[in-house]
Parts: sequence; structure tokens; C-alpha cells
Amino acid sequence: MKYELSAHASHEPKSDWGAIRSLRPLLSAESSSLWLASIATIFNSLINLSAPLIIAYIVDNHIANGQFAGIWRFGFVLLGLYAAGLFTSYSQTRLMGGVGQRVLFNLRSKVFNKLQELPVAFFHANKTGDLISRINHDTDKLNQFFSQTLVQFVGSVVIMAGAAIFLLAIELRLAVAALLPALSLLVFTRLVASWVKRRNTVAAASTGELSAEVSESLSNFKAVVAFNRRDFFRQRFAAANEANYRNAVFAGIANNLYMPVFGLASNLAQLVTLVYGIHLIVQDQFTIGMLIGCLAYVTNFYNPLRQIA
Repeated sequence: MKYELSAHASHEPKSDWGAIRSLRPLLSAESSSLWLASIATIFNSLINLSAPLIIAYIVDNHIANGQFAGIWRFGFVLLGLYAAGLFTSYSQTRLMGGVGQRVLFNLRSKVFNKLQELPVAFFHANKTGDLISRINHDTDKLNQFFSQTLVQFVGSVVIMAGAAIFLLAIELRLAVAALLPALSLLVFTRLVASWVKRRNTVAAASTGELSAEVSESLSNFKAVVAFNRRDFFRQRFAAANEANYRNAVFAGIANNLYMPVFGLASNLAQLVTLVYGIHLIVQDQFTIGMLIGCLAYVTNFYNPLRQIA
């Protein structure tokens, strides 16, 4: 049939750029908010990047020389930066939260209006509960993307790039050694990304099927009671619930696979930075403050990388 669309096929992922292009019409009225949120995100990232450099300067030029008066002065500078970071963080959260809610409202309206234009054949081919899951559950995922993930992604990219630049500027050899584990993460992500997407696709499809089963059972509850077929619908629900549970567990395993691997790479990078930094200090080619700053920048590089993955 022309309008036939299975629940699983409807969740087939498209390419990343194709998905972004398909969302562009929903963002046409949000350009000003997106620009303001992006500016706030960049400023917040720059504030976070400047703090380790200031701390390194305090350690090398004031604590090491016993000039404790300067510590108070730069301490107030850091306090001012953190206060500015609080303001920019709140601003970006407030702006993108509004964007997410407006996009969610418009998207649900468009989806519901589109459903009203479709022929009866479409509703014969698709279960009501699955359509309800798409309108409520899937669209809410987009709301989370715009209100949280998009801001985090932009901020993570800026922090990663800035941390790498600062590391290279402070000590080239140490920066190269600290960033080497990131290459293995790139290979690992390439290998498992398609598998993780497939597991999430199957989990999303099973959630729609479970919703469809619940909707069908409730809508036909009077007939079920009249013909005493509770056992039949119990078995169908148990099968759908079991499949949804199993797929959700597999999707959770796939999604959580990144955390320990990226955490291990981050710990290895910090260990390499610490060992190599101490080696340079012993040779009078490095300072304790610069080592502290490098350790902070390594953390700033690998934590956003884990979020992006």
C-alpha cells in the first residue's frame, strides 16, 4: 500500500546531516535565541578555559615565591569569572529551554495536523499506540536535544578546541603525549557507533509496540471482558513488555559502553601528563603551576569528548 509504514521502519535513522536539515524549518523562528544562546555558551566555555591558566600563574608567581598578597587579588578575579560563568550558564539554559519547548509545541502540532490529512489506509497499517508514542515520546526527545544536548555539544566543542590549543601552547611535547589516547577513542567510536544506533533504533521501535499493545487492550477492554479473553491480552502484553525490557537493556548497555572506555582514556591521559610533567620539572624545563594547568586542560578536553560521543 502507498501509505503503509511499519513501526520499525518509521524509526530507521537517517544520516546526521540529513536529520539536521530536516529540523531546519522548525528553527527558522528561533534564530535570534539560538545566536544568543551560542554566544552565552562560547563565553561560558572561555571563562572555564581561562581559570586553569590563572591558577597556574598564581602557583608559579605567588605561592612559589611566598607572595600571598597576590593570591587574594587573583582569587577575587577567579570569583568574578565564576560569577560571570554562572550568569552565562543560566542564560544559555533559559534560552535553549524556551527554544526546546516552542519547537516541541510546533512539532507536535505539525505531526497531529499531518495525521489528520492521512487516509484511513495509513491507520490500518499503523497501530494507534505507536502513533501516540511518536507524538509524545519521540518529540520529547527532540525537546531534550534542543534544550540540553545542543548547548552541551556547542560548549563541549569550544572547550575541547580551547583546551587542546592551550595544551599545545604551554608544552608541545606534553600536549602530544596527552592527546594520543584521543586517537584510540576516535577509532573505538567509529567501530561501535553504528551498533549503538541500531540498538537504540530497536529500543525505540519496541517502545512504540508496547504503547500500541496497551492502547489496543484498553480500547477493546469491554470486548475482552465480554468474551473473557483476558488471558490472551495478558500474554500479548507480557510478550511486548518482555521484548521492550530486553531491547531497553541492550540499548542501555550500548549507550553506557562509552563511559568506562572514555573514562579510561581520560585517566591514561592524566597519568601520562603527570609522569611526563614531573620528568620535565626534574629537568627544569617545566613548573608545578604549568603542570597543574595542563592536568586541568586534559580534564577539560576528555570530559566533553565523552559527552559528545
